[in-house]
Amino acid sequence: MTRPRFAAIALTLLAAAAVWIGARASEKPKTRVLVVGIDAGEWDVLGPLIDSGKCPNFARMRAQGSAGKLRSLLPLTRSPVIWTSIATGKVPEKHGVLDFFSRNPGRDPETGDPAPEGRGRPPQTSNTWKARPVWQILSGLGRTVGVIGWWCTWPAEPTNGVIVTDYVEYSGRSEWPAVGSRRTYPDSLFALVERLRVKPENVSWAEIFQFVPPFDTTKAVVRQETLTQSLRTVYAADLTFHRVGLALYRRNHADFFGQYYRGVDEMCHLYWDADVINSHLDDPLNKEERAWLRSIIPNYYIFTDRLLGEFLREADKNTDVIVCSDHGFGGGGEGVRAHKPDGIIFMTGPHVVKGTITGANVLDITPTILAMLGLPTARDMDGRPIATGLKPALVKRMERETRLQTYETARTGQSEEPLRSPVDQELRERLRSLGYIQ
Repeated sequence: MTRPRFAAIALTLLAAAAVWIGARASEKPKTRVLVVGIDAGEWDVLGPLIDSGKCPNFARMRAQGSAGKLRSLLPLTRSPVIWTSIATGKVPEKHGVLDFFSRNPGRDPETGDPAPEGRGRPPQTSNTWKARPVWQILSGLGRTVGVIGWWCTWPAEPTNGVIVTDYVEYSGRSEWPAVGSRRTYPDSLFALVERLRVKPENVSWAEIFQFVPPFDTTKAVVRQETLTQSLRTVYAADLTFHRVGLALYRRNHADFFGQYYRGVDEMCHLYWDADVINSHLDDPLNKEERAWLRSIIPNYYIFTDRLLGEFLREADKNTDVIVCSDHGFGGGGEGVRAHKPDGIIFMTGPHVVKGTITGANVLDITPTILAMLGLPTARDMDGRPIATGLKPALVKRMERETRLQTYETARTGQSEEPLRSPVDQELRERLRSLGYIQ
């Protein structure tokens, strides 16, 4: 997207929404919204940790605001599909992201035959979105935004703020162009990413012992390195996105800031079921190793709670905070089969009531964000503001605002075919290790 085109889109959106915000045009918006996405957040794991005092930041959000279950898309689909629905308030058929990979089969590079799933098909990229994400809607209305680690955000499009795409966690660094990789917006932001990056090989045993019982590291064996290799990769990626996101949030509290963590989902796929772990090992886990790994997932939730706490401490009293997941997790299979339809949602802030959230689904997140910022739900959105979590006066006002047909503008330059990148194969191998593809 060129800068002139971005400016034209911004003017179009400003005109489209003028009927609702004209009366308040002279007022500077006071409310900000912080969204923290936790992939595969599961109440059956998190609830007991909150009740036992091990996740104090989630506990504080539940006590001070609203919390409950968030229904995913059914039948259960895949993370990029759901997180795009969360960001747009629209079903997949409208937003255009239908899978991890392009639905165009392409050709197997070796045989020339139509390529099977995950082979030859490029991963979905931001140019295939047919609907505008909430951060682009808000950018067009003059609000500042920040987006960190969200699925399908590469290549980063110009926005009124910053974007750090999901592709920064993958390597392939020597194959990227020296400038213009669009892994961040602006491109110069990538220097900050590199400075704050945590590499898996640099993760210490002291850090690993947050998740598993410690032992004498002078006696560490190859087996223990093998069992924690995936943990190091997942932890390094989450910590990288956290360090970058927190630095940018502290620098300029944007009107909207979206911080995404993938680690809980990956840890569950990798360590929930002993059978899944064994499928990646030459020798099955023994009794002692199973006991050693037993606390790894609950402890990763505790670690994630600490990350959340750092953002909550930065958010001021005028900030509404939403924490949500795309689905839950129950194990018992690989890939999507391990997912559960109900995820988690927490909300706190000046527009939130205390209580239990009921009847909410992933399509409702963007309309809720817009409502918190005083903006209506467009009629072409499939979600609605979460009435059981918001103050009644706000809900009633938003229910009266039904005239806006759409926030969309012509998506010229968009394509149904994803762009290829130097990290496509690495992403493909990661999804294979999580059981999403064969």
